[in-house]
Amino acid sequence: MLNGVNYPNCIGIDTFFVKSFGTLFAVCGGLAIGKEGPLVHIGGIVGVICCYSPLSWSKFMQNDVRKRQMIATGGACGLSVAFGAPIGGALFAYEISTPNTFWTFSMLWRVFCSTAIATFTLAMLTSMYEGSPLSFADSGAVKFGNLVDLDENTILDIPAGIILGVFSGLLGALFIYVNVNVNIIRKRYINTNVKKIIECAIFGFVTASVFYMVVALRSSSCKPTGLDAVDEEELFKFTCEEG
Repeated sequence: MLNGVNYPNCIGIDTFFVKSFGTLFAVCGGLAIGKEGPLVHIGGIVGVICCYSPLSWSKFMQNDVRKRQMIATGGACGLSVAFGAPIGGALFAYEISTPNTFWTFSMLWRVFCSTAIATFTLAMLTSMYEGSPLSFADSGAVKFGNLVDLDENTILDIPAGIILGVFSGLLGALFIYVNVNVNIIRKRYINTNVKKIIECAIFGFVTASVFYMVVALRSSSCKPTGLDAVDEEELFKFTCEEG
């Protein structure tokens, strides 16, 4: 879209609702689906929707250049609230938009201001929802939550982070390789809407079943209730008998 390719149904009201509710139910259902990518897409759609607001000043934004700018800004805001990183969201928008003629240096500052406001708004809403005092220390990250607790940090966090980054990079490369080859097979055989729906249903059923079975197997030896660190209502008993 940012390169001028007209991708059908990529931006629209129906796509917005399907993407929003689909992501909500998938994440709440515990499926192996991340919320970061959909939030970028949803943010881009909201950016375009703002171009068609009933306000009179929004008419000058209803052209291809302004729409692309709003898509880039909305996508950056979606990424920034997912990770609590306004600078990362701005750099993400810059990375995917630099080959385009609409991107300017002033655009970078506008995107950064938008991502900062988005992250700040989420942090304030989270504090209000949790009933905690409003604090600028909370990054408002949808993904990782609050990372302000410094008592648990040690010098060993640095080599641990390096090792984690190396393994994550290798696993990411492996995932991309597998994903590319799997998508080639999917395009060949899953070529109708009915097959896509069946694929999604099978994926959800298998994922939920595997996740349940793994936890059930690990819970074969029943743990006693009444632990101070765990609320009894939050324990998964599975086959454990009451009392």
